[in-house]
Amino acid sequence: MLPQLSCNHKNIVMKVINQNISLAIHNLIAVLDDAKKGYLHASEKIKDSVLSLLMERFGYQRGRYSSELRTLVNSMGTECPVDQFTLSLLQRTWMDLRTTFKSGKKEQVIDACIRAEETALQNYHNAIDQVEDNYEVRAILQQQANGIRTVLSTIKEYTGKNGS
Repeated sequence: MLPQLSCNHKNIVMKVINQNISLAIHNLIAVLDDAKKGYLHASEKIKDSVLSLLMERFGYQRGRYSSELRTLVNSMGTECPVDQFTLSLLQRTWMDLRTTFKSGKKEQVIDACIRAEETALQNYHNAIDQVEDNYEVRAILQQQANGIRTVLSTIKEYTGKNGS
C-alpha cells in the first residue's frame, strides 16, 4: 500500500510535473517563434503571390500558437528554467531557411519549409509524449500539431511535392 502524500508533498510533486510540462512547452514556443519569422520572411521573398499569401498566413498561425502556449505556461504558474536564448538554439531548421533565401530559388525555399515542418511535427510528438498524463495540455498540443500537419499537406499539394 502506498503512503498518503501530505499536502506539501502533493504541491511539490505538482510543481515538478508543471515544470517538466513547462520546459516541453517552452521548447515548442521557441520552435514556433522561429517558424513565424521564417514564414513571414519567406512570404516577402517568394514571387508566387498565392504561395506568398499562404506563407504569411502560416506565419501568423505560428504566432497564435506561440501566444496560446505562453498563456498556458503562465496559467500553470511556472517559469522556464532555461533562458529563451538557449531554447531558441534547440530549433534551427528555420535558420537554414533564411540561408536558402539568399539563393532566391523557390524550390529550395519550399524544400526547407517542408523539412522545417517535419521537424516541428517531431518536436510536437516528443512534447505530447512528455505530457501524456495532462489531458488539457495534450489536447492543445495535438490540435496545434494537426494544424502544422495541414500546413505541411497544403505546401506539398500546392507545390506538387506529395510524393516526397
